[in-house]
Amino acid sequence: MDELLIARVRLLDQQGRSVKAIARAMGMSAGDVVGVLNGAVSGPGHGEPRCWVNAGWSRSVDLESAPQWAGLDPGACDAEEVRGLVAVLVAAGSTRSTKAQVAGFLLDVWCLGVKNALAPESMSESRLAGHRGQYFSAYEGHVQVPADLARALVFGAAAYARGFGFEPEGELAEEFTEAAMLLGEPAGPSPMGFGRDGKPFFVNGPYDDPEAVLRTLRRAVGDDGFHFEVAFPEQPPGRRRLFGPRW
Repeated sequence: MDELLIARVRLLDQQGRSVKAIARAMGMSAGDVVGVLNGAVSGPGHGEPRCWVNAGWSRSVDLESAPQWAGLDPGACDAEEVRGLVAVLVAAGSTRSTKAQVAGFLLDVWCLGVKNALAPESMSESRLAGHRGQYFSAYEGHVQVPADLARALVFGAAAYARGFGFEPEGELAEEFTEAAMLLGEPAGPSPMGFGRDGKPFFVNGPYDDPEAVLRTLRRAVGDDGFHFEVAFPEQPPGRRRLFGPRW
């Protein structure tokens, strides 16, 4: 890619422009912008993104094949409820900017995989601190974890859901792709176990379509191959983001 183009992208990033705003200004795809900004994530102290997950995350997955991560969830015993939902926040630093690129994922590790994703956004450290507190406000705290653990959660949950026919679509697919580029590819298949009691377990949220999900599961594994619980029988119109507003 042209060095002048790269320099202009990085300048806009330093000015606080979002990835989508830079893409529009430069006539590039958002994925290409993320790629340029990620190209600066190298050198001492910038080799891996910083990652956080909600306290209690380990209660929703099987870590029998990943015992090295079992002690990285000090809030596991205090979590009041096991919902199968795990929130992941990622911040990648840059050698050319004091700001970090920040992205996020909401995962249904029992069935649907990627429920929501936030594409990368440039943030100062102070803004990131405030964003992180809001991001995990629905949980009983959060904990910083290695990037490999975050990758195992995100890509493992996505692969598990894909096996049943669930994939991010439309805008969600685009934002997941951009956020996943910030996190980086995993070294191999996730060692974590997903689902509940060896089967997918679907608990609908207020913006899911239970009938469509159950049809997909029946086609994939039959009536006896999954469990479900319909918690929100009446669906509001339209689709709504599952995260709060960006800061």
